[in-house]
Amino acid sequence: MIILNCKNKKIGRISSIISKIIIYLYFLKKKHIIIFYNISKILINKNIYYKHSGYVGNLKIKNNNNNIYYLKKSIFNMLPKNKNRFKIFKNIYYFNNI
Repeated sequence: MIILNCKNKKIGRISSIISKIIIYLYFLKKKHIIIFYNISKILINKNIYYKHSGYVGNLKIKNNNNNIYYLKKSIFNMLPKNKNRFKIFKNIYYFNNI
């Protein structure tokens, strides 16, 4: 079990460390549970994110109010792209304030 405090840490550093640990533990066939807490206090450098669907005139602006979404997305994209990606990702738990 890995418990990680996210207070005053950058989102990219957290996700890269955790993805490396997850890949290593999965390679060794170890059972792993990862718990994040204080997610609302993660440091995100950008205040505005842009999302585009590919159609003309469909550029949308999103604020970074949802830190859990961006942390999940960054960890998920750093995992290996195969069928085990979803199995690995199910053992990660997120808590806003503890």
